[in-house]
Amino acid sequence: MIIAAERLGFEREPDLHAPWYDHALHEDASEAAAYLRSRDPDGLREALVAEEPIPADSAADRITESGRFTCADADLVIRAAMERGFIPPTTDLPLMPSMLTWDRARASVAFLWEQHPSHLAEVLGELARLAPLPSSAAFRSEMPRATSRRNA
Repeated sequence: MIIAAERLGFEREPDLHAPWYDHALHEDASEAAAYLRSRDPDGLREALVAEEPIPADSAADRITESGRFTCADADLVIRAAMERGFIPPTTDLPLMPSMLTWDRARASVAFLWEQHPSHLAEVLGELARLAPLPSSAAFRSEMPRATSRRNA
């Protein structure tokens, strides 16, 4: 919905840190729907049945790297994905157990995002709510880093 409205000139607040767009998803979608309704009613109908605009691998990265995704969440999504027939990847590399769990969780989130999005939302709640990002969105890696006076 938001992407369709943006093609017609709808604008969201620029330059926000990516998670703020997720936080404002419902409000932005409501405003985008009103924008489409007034400018392109057929586009609104198409947007309502359009495919998910966020690829599963991007969604998995954003969710697991949100800073709010915990080890308990990792266990929940791995179990939920396995209950739906997914076999999380394993490796022969000598990874620490926590690294292997995180890789398996990321793969499980991607699977659930693509195949069982409503169940992912049940398992993770607000963590599973992602908005498509405008090109102006800021990412954690782009945030200025604090330096100590000793290093300055």
